[in-house]
Amino acid sequence: MPMQKTFLKFMVFELVERIARFRLLLSDCDDFLHESAPSLARSLHREADQLEEQLLSQKATLNKLFNDTASASSKQTGFALDSNLEGIYKRLNELSRILIQLKPLDIEPETLLFLKDALPTELIKDAGEQSVFLSEEGQSNETLASSLPQLPNVLLDSLSILQRSNPLGWMGLTQSYSRHLLENASSLESLKLDLLKSEKKRHQTQVTEQLVESLLQHAINLRLLGPAYYFHALAEAVFTTAFTKDESFLHFTEPALFFGLNHQNFTHKSLVILHEACERSKPSQDKAGADVLLPLPEEMLANVFRAVEKVIPAKYAFQEKQMERAIQLQDRVSQGVLLSSTPMYPVEEVAENLNANRSKADFSIYEPLSMMTEYPHTPREIVNAGWLHKIERTPVWLYAILNEDREEGFEKVMELLSYQDHLLRKSIEVSEVHRVLLCNA
Repeated sequence: MPMQKTFLKFMVFELVERIARFRLLLSDCDDFLHESAPSLARSLHREADQLEEQLLSQKATLNKLFNDTASASSKQTGFALDSNLEGIYKRLNELSRILIQLKPLDIEPETLLFLKDALPTELIKDAGEQSVFLSEEGQSNETLASSLPQLPNVLLDSLSILQRSNPLGWMGLTQSYSRHLLENASSLESLKLDLLKSEKKRHQTQVTEQLVESLLQHAINLRLLGPAYYFHALAEAVFTTAFTKDESFLHFTEPALFFGLNHQNFTHKSLVILHEACERSKPSQDKAGADVLLPLPEEMLANVFRAVEKVIPAKYAFQEKQMERAIQLQDRVSQGVLLSSTPMYPVEEVAENLNANRSKADFSIYEPLSMMTEYPHTPREIVNAGWLHKIERTPVWLYAILNEDREEGFEKVMELLSYQDHLLRKSIEVSEVHRVLLCNA
């Protein structure tokens, strides 16, 4: 399908990242594999080499994404890449199944801290406890939901083994709660029926019950997680819809999510750039006699997000003020500075207070010192900052990879991902310690 260059850069880097994460997992398992199955270890490393070589065999085509004067259109470039990327991703999925069988790997402890923030106990008291298990890459939420046993009072979510150590990949861990809410909130059930009835009147026969339910779940997750969920949903759609030629995400779901971002006052240039890239990447719907899948009218979308606001109170939602903090934090990722906390007042204000009052007879150093008290950031703020940084830097990282030797390029990506994963997880851990200390103070 034709894709705009910005969208293609995003798509290609997502695949590069998944291949690099496969390498990182192999490194984690190397000692175990060399002792128990050395031939298998060598085979898996050769497979990773082949995936990298297959992707970079398209280097000339990929470099056209960075050339505004290139004669090849985005449409031609997209068609040249599509089947190649699909084959690489399918093979990566198959290899991820092997990794799951090889060595027991646990979720990171910070994953539960993230979930504690995203789905606090008070919010899910009627749904039960949360549990997460590692799964193969590429399984859709719908497929997993239908294959999992229904356990009373348990929210069971899957996490791709490739995203095990990556806080930016944890955005799908609220899926089971959104399903629970959709099944148990009568207001959402009524809204679903109203939407289906309205779309039938508009002769939108492609808008099925499954599509509306998916949209409502997306809206719930966006309310809980903020713009990070938009980026995550788009990244997942790249592999679960673009390759299967399912046009519903770009035509129907993405416009609704972007409306939801604006409805909740989340504004950022990266959101606008990606949305515009999605708009220009929509598959053509001008075939004679074909049904045209149109986005919901704005009035209906407003009803969707107002309904979600009622079932998820503001104190549990990711709010505009938290987005502002995430924007302020994003530069720390490239600087290697923990995102766990921020001083209550800027250093300049503390200095002004000190200079203005130090000569007074009743001056106390404790007042300016108290202004340097730091407040902890939430895991959701930290993860949103990480996504904003990633989206901004993706074109730069991809260009560097394409203009390095294969081994050097992927080695740099692995180092970058490993470093950022550690920084974000450590920030989540330290912020939790900070909160515990504040509660006990």
